[in-house]
Amino acid sequence: MAPIIRHLLVLSLLVAVIASGDDLLDEYVRHVDDVNRISEKPNKSDQRSTPKRNRRDLPNQWTHSEILDNVGDVVLRWQPRHREILFRVEARTKGYVAIGFSPDGGKEHADIVMGWVDDRSLRAVLLDCHGVPDSQGSVPIKDEIDNYTLMRGTQNDTHTVIEFRRVLDTCDPNDYVLTADTVVVIWAYHDQDPRLGAEMIYHGDKRGAQSLHLLGPPPIPKARGANIRNWDVTLQNFEFKDNMNTMYWCKIFKAPTLQHKHHIVGYEPLIGPNHTSFVHHMILHECELDYRDDFAKWERFSKENGQLCYGASVEPEWEKCLTPLVAWAIGSKGENFPKHVGLPLAAKKNAFYMLEVHFDNPSMRKAQDTSGLRLHYTSELRENEGGIFSTGVVLSTLHFIPPYQREYRTAGYCSMDCTKEMFPKEGIHVVSVMLHSHLAGRKLKLRHIRAGKELPPLAQDDHYDFNYQQSRALSQDVIILPGDGLVTECTYSTVGRNKPTFGGYSTKEEMCLAFVLHYPRTELAGCYSMPPIKYFFKILGAYKFYGKSMEQVEEIFLHGETETSPVTPPTPVKPLFPYTPGDEMSPEANRRAIIALQNAKDYTIEGDSQEGQTLFDKLIIEEPDEFRNKSFMDHLQDIQFNESLITEKIEEYFYTSLHLTFCRKRDDSLAIKESIITFPNFTVYSDDQKVHCSLKLKRSPSFSVSVSANLMALIPAVFLVLQSCL
Repeated sequence: MAPIIRHLLVLSLLVAVIASGDDLLDEYVRHVDDVNRISEKPNKSDQRSTPKRNRRDLPNQWTHSEILDNVGDVVLRWQPRHREILFRVEARTKGYVAIGFSPDGGKEHADIVMGWVDDRSLRAVLLDCHGVPDSQGSVPIKDEIDNYTLMRGTQNDTHTVIEFRRVLDTCDPNDYVLTADTVVVIWAYHDQDPRLGAEMIYHGDKRGAQSLHLLGPPPIPKARGANIRNWDVTLQNFEFKDNMNTMYWCKIFKAPTLQHKHHIVGYEPLIGPNHTSFVHHMILHECELDYRDDFAKWERFSKENGQLCYGASVEPEWEKCLTPLVAWAIGSKGENFPKHVGLPLAAKKNAFYMLEVHFDNPSMRKAQDTSGLRLHYTSELRENEGGIFSTGVVLSTLHFIPPYQREYRTAGYCSMDCTKEMFPKEGIHVVSVMLHSHLAGRKLKLRHIRAGKELPPLAQDDHYDFNYQQSRALSQDVIILPGDGLVTECTYSTVGRNKPTFGGYSTKEEMCLAFVLHYPRTELAGCYSMPPIKYFFKILGAYKFYGKSMEQVEEIFLHGETETSPVTPPTPVKPLFPYTPGDEMSPEANRRAIIALQNAKDYTIEGDSQEGQTLFDKLIIEEPDEFRNKSFMDHLQDIQFNESLITEKIEEYFYTSLHLTFCRKRDDSLAIKESIITFPNFTVYSDDQKVHCSLKLKRSPSFSVSVSANLMALIPAVFLVLQSCL
């Protein structure tokens, strides 16, 4: 009779589960786990320093992984699916571990899930919680609706492992909507289990945060094999002075001597110990040398420690090192290229490169640094030779962002004429995109226009994190055809700023750029736009300046000013406007940016010294009468930018009206003459495939329904079997 009773109990359980709509497979997994935990006895295999694995820990189940702390005590693994995402967290603790999704890295308003394995029953527990303001307590509170599904949980003498899943958008206001945007993952753990019904134990200092891209394609693994070699391009005991808050340091390196062309297949940063916060960005430039150059002199350069990149004593020959080969920015872990793409590594007997490292040192500390880049290259050439071009807003003071703005958009336009001129007829294939702005950036997007219609964005991030500038690999190569247009759109927040923000190299200034890895390699280096100069001043209310016509002002911005003397012939001088449009890597631009940073007040580039002043300080308004005798900079700072009608009109004019466009080649020449064009009209892209919020989803609906239907169909047969047993 006992077997019959067991069958009836199992049948009643199945019917109850089906009626509740619960996931049968999950219930079965939990049942088996519970039986195994109760029946298993500790053995020597459990006495390990890493989590125990079994058949369900398939290598390909977890397509992504990240060490959340610096030592590997907290590891997050995950697998995105169509409408849900699976997680596995491994923590070096026998207590609880918590993972949260936060809009800003803080606990307040964070979506938090807490898990542990009870030390007595060995049963896993998972709680759906959310953070509250510190004024309401220091520990998270449990959600009224549970939107997380526990898959399994295990524990050994050193680690706790919790696996769970949830839908991307749960419809619950206490849950974070998971998208392709950057998300700040917060973590914490404690060495004790919480007591259910009692106040949660505070985790103390065992906590942290890490920005991630959760929904991107699986990362490309580092290339391995006998033909993969590394070239470390690093500084050697570089001394950072304690009297400088920012520094651009350059050093020449000689490339490995290669008998034939090789391909770079990836790179990673090598950051000196305890100096992660110092290194802001690194760029490795190619030095374009030919037979006329003194190679013995370059050999000497490569053996020296380097120089200030833009100091007065910099070697003039270093101006030949202009073309970026690899660019790294803060927060990035580098990039591995797909197996069908490689970047060329020079096969010349004498090939030289220049490493530029930007150090930020706001606390004015003295330190030694050994940072740099490690390039992975191979003799087995990839199918396609790739390159990088940048697009966006020209780096200039005409890139203007008003203060007091919750959201303010700017746009750089890569014209259809430029892509028509530079791309082959079959187009280029985009592999990855790195979006870049500075501290005011909040949302970035690279828009793609074809034949009057906007296509899906090549890259987009509505939660941009300046400290996590990881390139975004595309799920599949996307083709840009000749005649397509690109729009780099940046949305800024300047709520806490009381003065205008301008374009520049300082993190107090702004950029709006996208770096596009593509193949085949073309001669295009940069495709940009900026407001036409006359148009810029007119929109902001200045029609005429003393001593200079608007045509002369435009000439100064674009080509510099000429000083004349009764005795000597005309002498050209550097532009008062510190950047040559289309040349964002100009050494002079960097030098003036550093001067502006040192003299900066709040978030302006207004300086005290004559050299630090901008053209905006020197232009005195003659017309209109109401602004007469004011410098243009003073005029800007007097505009009522807290009036939304004013700033909305300014945003509209600069975004959707006239753009001065530049199409720059790798040799710094313009492929086509700069031209003023009207921003194109196009049908805006509508994301019909966007995932809308849904109730708790444990399996895809079709899978759950089919399983439930099949089991319901089996119930009569089960009754017949039981009857025969009676």
